[in-house]
Amino acid sequence: MDKQLIERVSAAAEALRAELTEMSRTIHDNPELGGQEFLAQRLQVDLLRKYGFEVEENYCDFPTAYRAVYKGKKPGPKIAMLAEYDALPKLGHGCGHNLIAMMSVGSGIAMREFADEFGAEIYVYGTPAEETAGTKVEMSKRGVFKDMDVAMMAHPANENSSSINSMAIFCRRFEFFGRAAHAASAPEQGLNALDAMINFFNLINALRQQTKDDARIHGVIQNGGEAPNIIPDYTSALFYIRSSKTAQLEKLMERVEECAKGAALGTGTTVKITPDEVDFKDTCSNMYLNELACRQMELLGVPMRRLGDTPHMGSSDLGDVSYECPSIQLNSWMGPPLRGKNYYGHTVEFEEMACTQSAYDNAMNFIKGFVMTAIELMTDPSHLAAIWEEFARMER
Repeated sequence: MDKQLIERVSAAAEALRAELTEMSRTIHDNPELGGQEFLAQRLQVDLLRKYGFEVEENYCDFPTAYRAVYKGKKPGPKIAMLAEYDALPKLGHGCGHNLIAMMSVGSGIAMREFADEFGAEIYVYGTPAEETAGTKVEMSKRGVFKDMDVAMMAHPANENSSSINSMAIFCRRFEFFGRAAHAASAPEQGLNALDAMINFFNLINALRQQTKDDARIHGVIQNGGEAPNIIPDYTSALFYIRSSKTAQLEKLMERVEECAKGAALGTGTTVKITPDEVDFKDTCSNMYLNELACRQMELLGVPMRRLGDTPHMGSSDLGDVSYECPSIQLNSWMGPPLRGKNYYGHTVEFEEMACTQSAYDNAMNFIKGFVMTAIELMTDPSHLAAIWEEFARMER
């Protein structure tokens, strides 16, 4: 990309700096939990409408979701930017989603003039409740992203880096039902649901010896009984089961369920297994798109660490999007260590960093990088061909 075009991109983004920073700071200072992000959604859609986007609110029947569309004067690729803006209980924006909203909304708006010039359709999707309900999952099920040529976003972090391949996750509630009895005077009349639960945990611990290195199984007992002298007739636990690929996770889940059934059989109890929260597929970052976006960042003087395709131990509802269209989620550095200590997601320190000047400044860099990536897609068809060739042969 020539220097003059990069300067035009920078000018388009910088013209939005004040409005975007104010929006992000207001979202940060007024944290809203998933599904309740009414102020955050309003700030975004008002800004998008101001700059000529057609906005549909209450999108996919989620009150705080939206879709904003700007169709350029010439036909071209459909480019989606994904915004998140929910906060965490007690921690506020300890995951920095106020910055995700800033980067995605800002990128979409700054792409407009180039969509008119080179040809493209720009979509900004407001995807609430990433931390809980994971609305991208339902949107993906409804086919929202199937027609997109690419979907892009960036997440705040303690470094600038390429897209993360997150793990697939299933969340399940396990309930054991027995029969209560007096533990001292009539134990033979009881069926101990707590014994079943303990056996289940022990079987899970044994199963871990026969799982792949990337498998993760972790759970907590939420109801273990009422009193020591009453044989528990009910226990419940919540488990997260993860693997680097959704197909592998489905097989692992079958074995976890067999552990629960075995624990019930051995104690004469019954077990009920139900989904709890939402399941996320693994994120399959498109490596061609990933590298293309990283190169644009480096043209701006922003060094990017390459993470490759090694699975990251966390999970994200972006995974479901990545099964529908080529997708990436870069990582945006928020600044140097805070008071000499590095910062990590879901902490007070991360929340504090998410409204610093350095975080806003680097978010502007990512806006420019995404616009430059979009221009590459608009002007060089070989990029999209390579991106979709990789997507077609992606392991599922």
